[in-house]
Amino acid sequence: MEASPAPPVAPVQDTLSPAEEPTPAAEPATTPPAPISASLEERLGTRWAVWVGGLALALGGLLLVRYSIEQGVFGPGVRVVLGGLFALILVAAGEWFRRTERKLPVEAIPTAHVPSILTAAGTVTAFATVYAAHALYGFIGPAGAFVLLGIIGVATMLAAALHGPALAGLGLAGSFVVPLLVSSQSPNPWPLVVYLIAVAAAGYALARLRRWLWLAASVVAGAFLWGAAMLGQAAGDTAGGWAQALFVHVGVQLALAAAFMALEPHLSTSDDEAAPDWIASAA
Repeated sequence: MEASPAPPVAPVQDTLSPAEEPTPAAEPATTPPAPISASLEERLGTRWAVWVGGLALALGGLLLVRYSIEQGVFGPGVRVVLGGLFALILVAAGEWFRRTERKLPVEAIPTAHVPSILTAAGTVTAFATVYAAHALYGFIGPAGAFVLLGIIGVATMLAAALHGPALAGLGLAGSFVVPLLVSSQSPNPWPLVVYLIAVAAAGYALARLRRWLWLAASVVAGAFLWGAAMLGQAAGDTAGGWAQALFVHVGVQLALAAAFMALEPHLSTSDDEAAPDWIASAA
C-alpha cells in the first residue's frame, strides 16, 4: 500500500501581538523660543515716542487758546469753540481707534495704547478750554464751570474702564483739582461736599470694576486731603457751616470707603478663611 501524502502545513507567519509590536521612537519635545524682550532703543523709538506725541497734542490744545490771544486772530468766543472742537476730535479719534482696532504700520505701537493717549489729550484740552472760558473770558460762571469740569473729570474716570489705568489717574487727579480752579465770592461748602461724594463713588466703583486697588487708595487720599482743607476753613468759620459740612464729608467718605474696600470685596469669604485686611483698615 502506498503512504498517503502528509497534510500541508500552514506557513508560520512572523507576526507579533499588538503588545509586542515595536513602538516608534518619540520625537524630542521642542520648547518654544523664549519671547524676546524689547530693547531700550525699541521702547524709546516706539512706545515712548507715541506717549510724547500724545503729550504734544495735549500741549497743543493748551497753547491753542494762548496763541490766539497773543496774535489776536480770533475773538474770545471763537477761541473757546475751537478748543472745545479740538478736544472732541481727540476724544472721538481715541474712541474710533478703540472700536475699530485699527492696525498701525509699526507692530510695537499698539502696545503704547494709542486710543488712551488720544483720549487723555482730549481730556486735558477740555479741562483747559472750560477753565479758560471761566477764568479768562468770564463766559461761564463759577457754578457752571464747577459742574462742567466735574463732568469732564468723572467722565474721564468712567472712560478709563475701557482705555486703561493711566486715564483713570488723570481723571481722578483732574476731578480733585477742579474745586481749586473755580473761585467764588461767597464759598459754599455744601456743593463741594456733594461733588466730592460723587467723585469718590465713581472712583470706588471703577476701582472695584477693574480691581485697581491703587485707584481706591488714591480716592481715600484725595478725600483725606480735602477733609484737611475743610478743617482749616472750619477753624475760622464762626457760623459753623464749614464744621457741619466737614462732619458730613467725613461720615459719608468713611461709609464709602468701608463699603467698597472693607465690606463688598469680602462678602463671599467664609469665616474660616477670613483674615484682617490692613489696607482697608488703614483706609
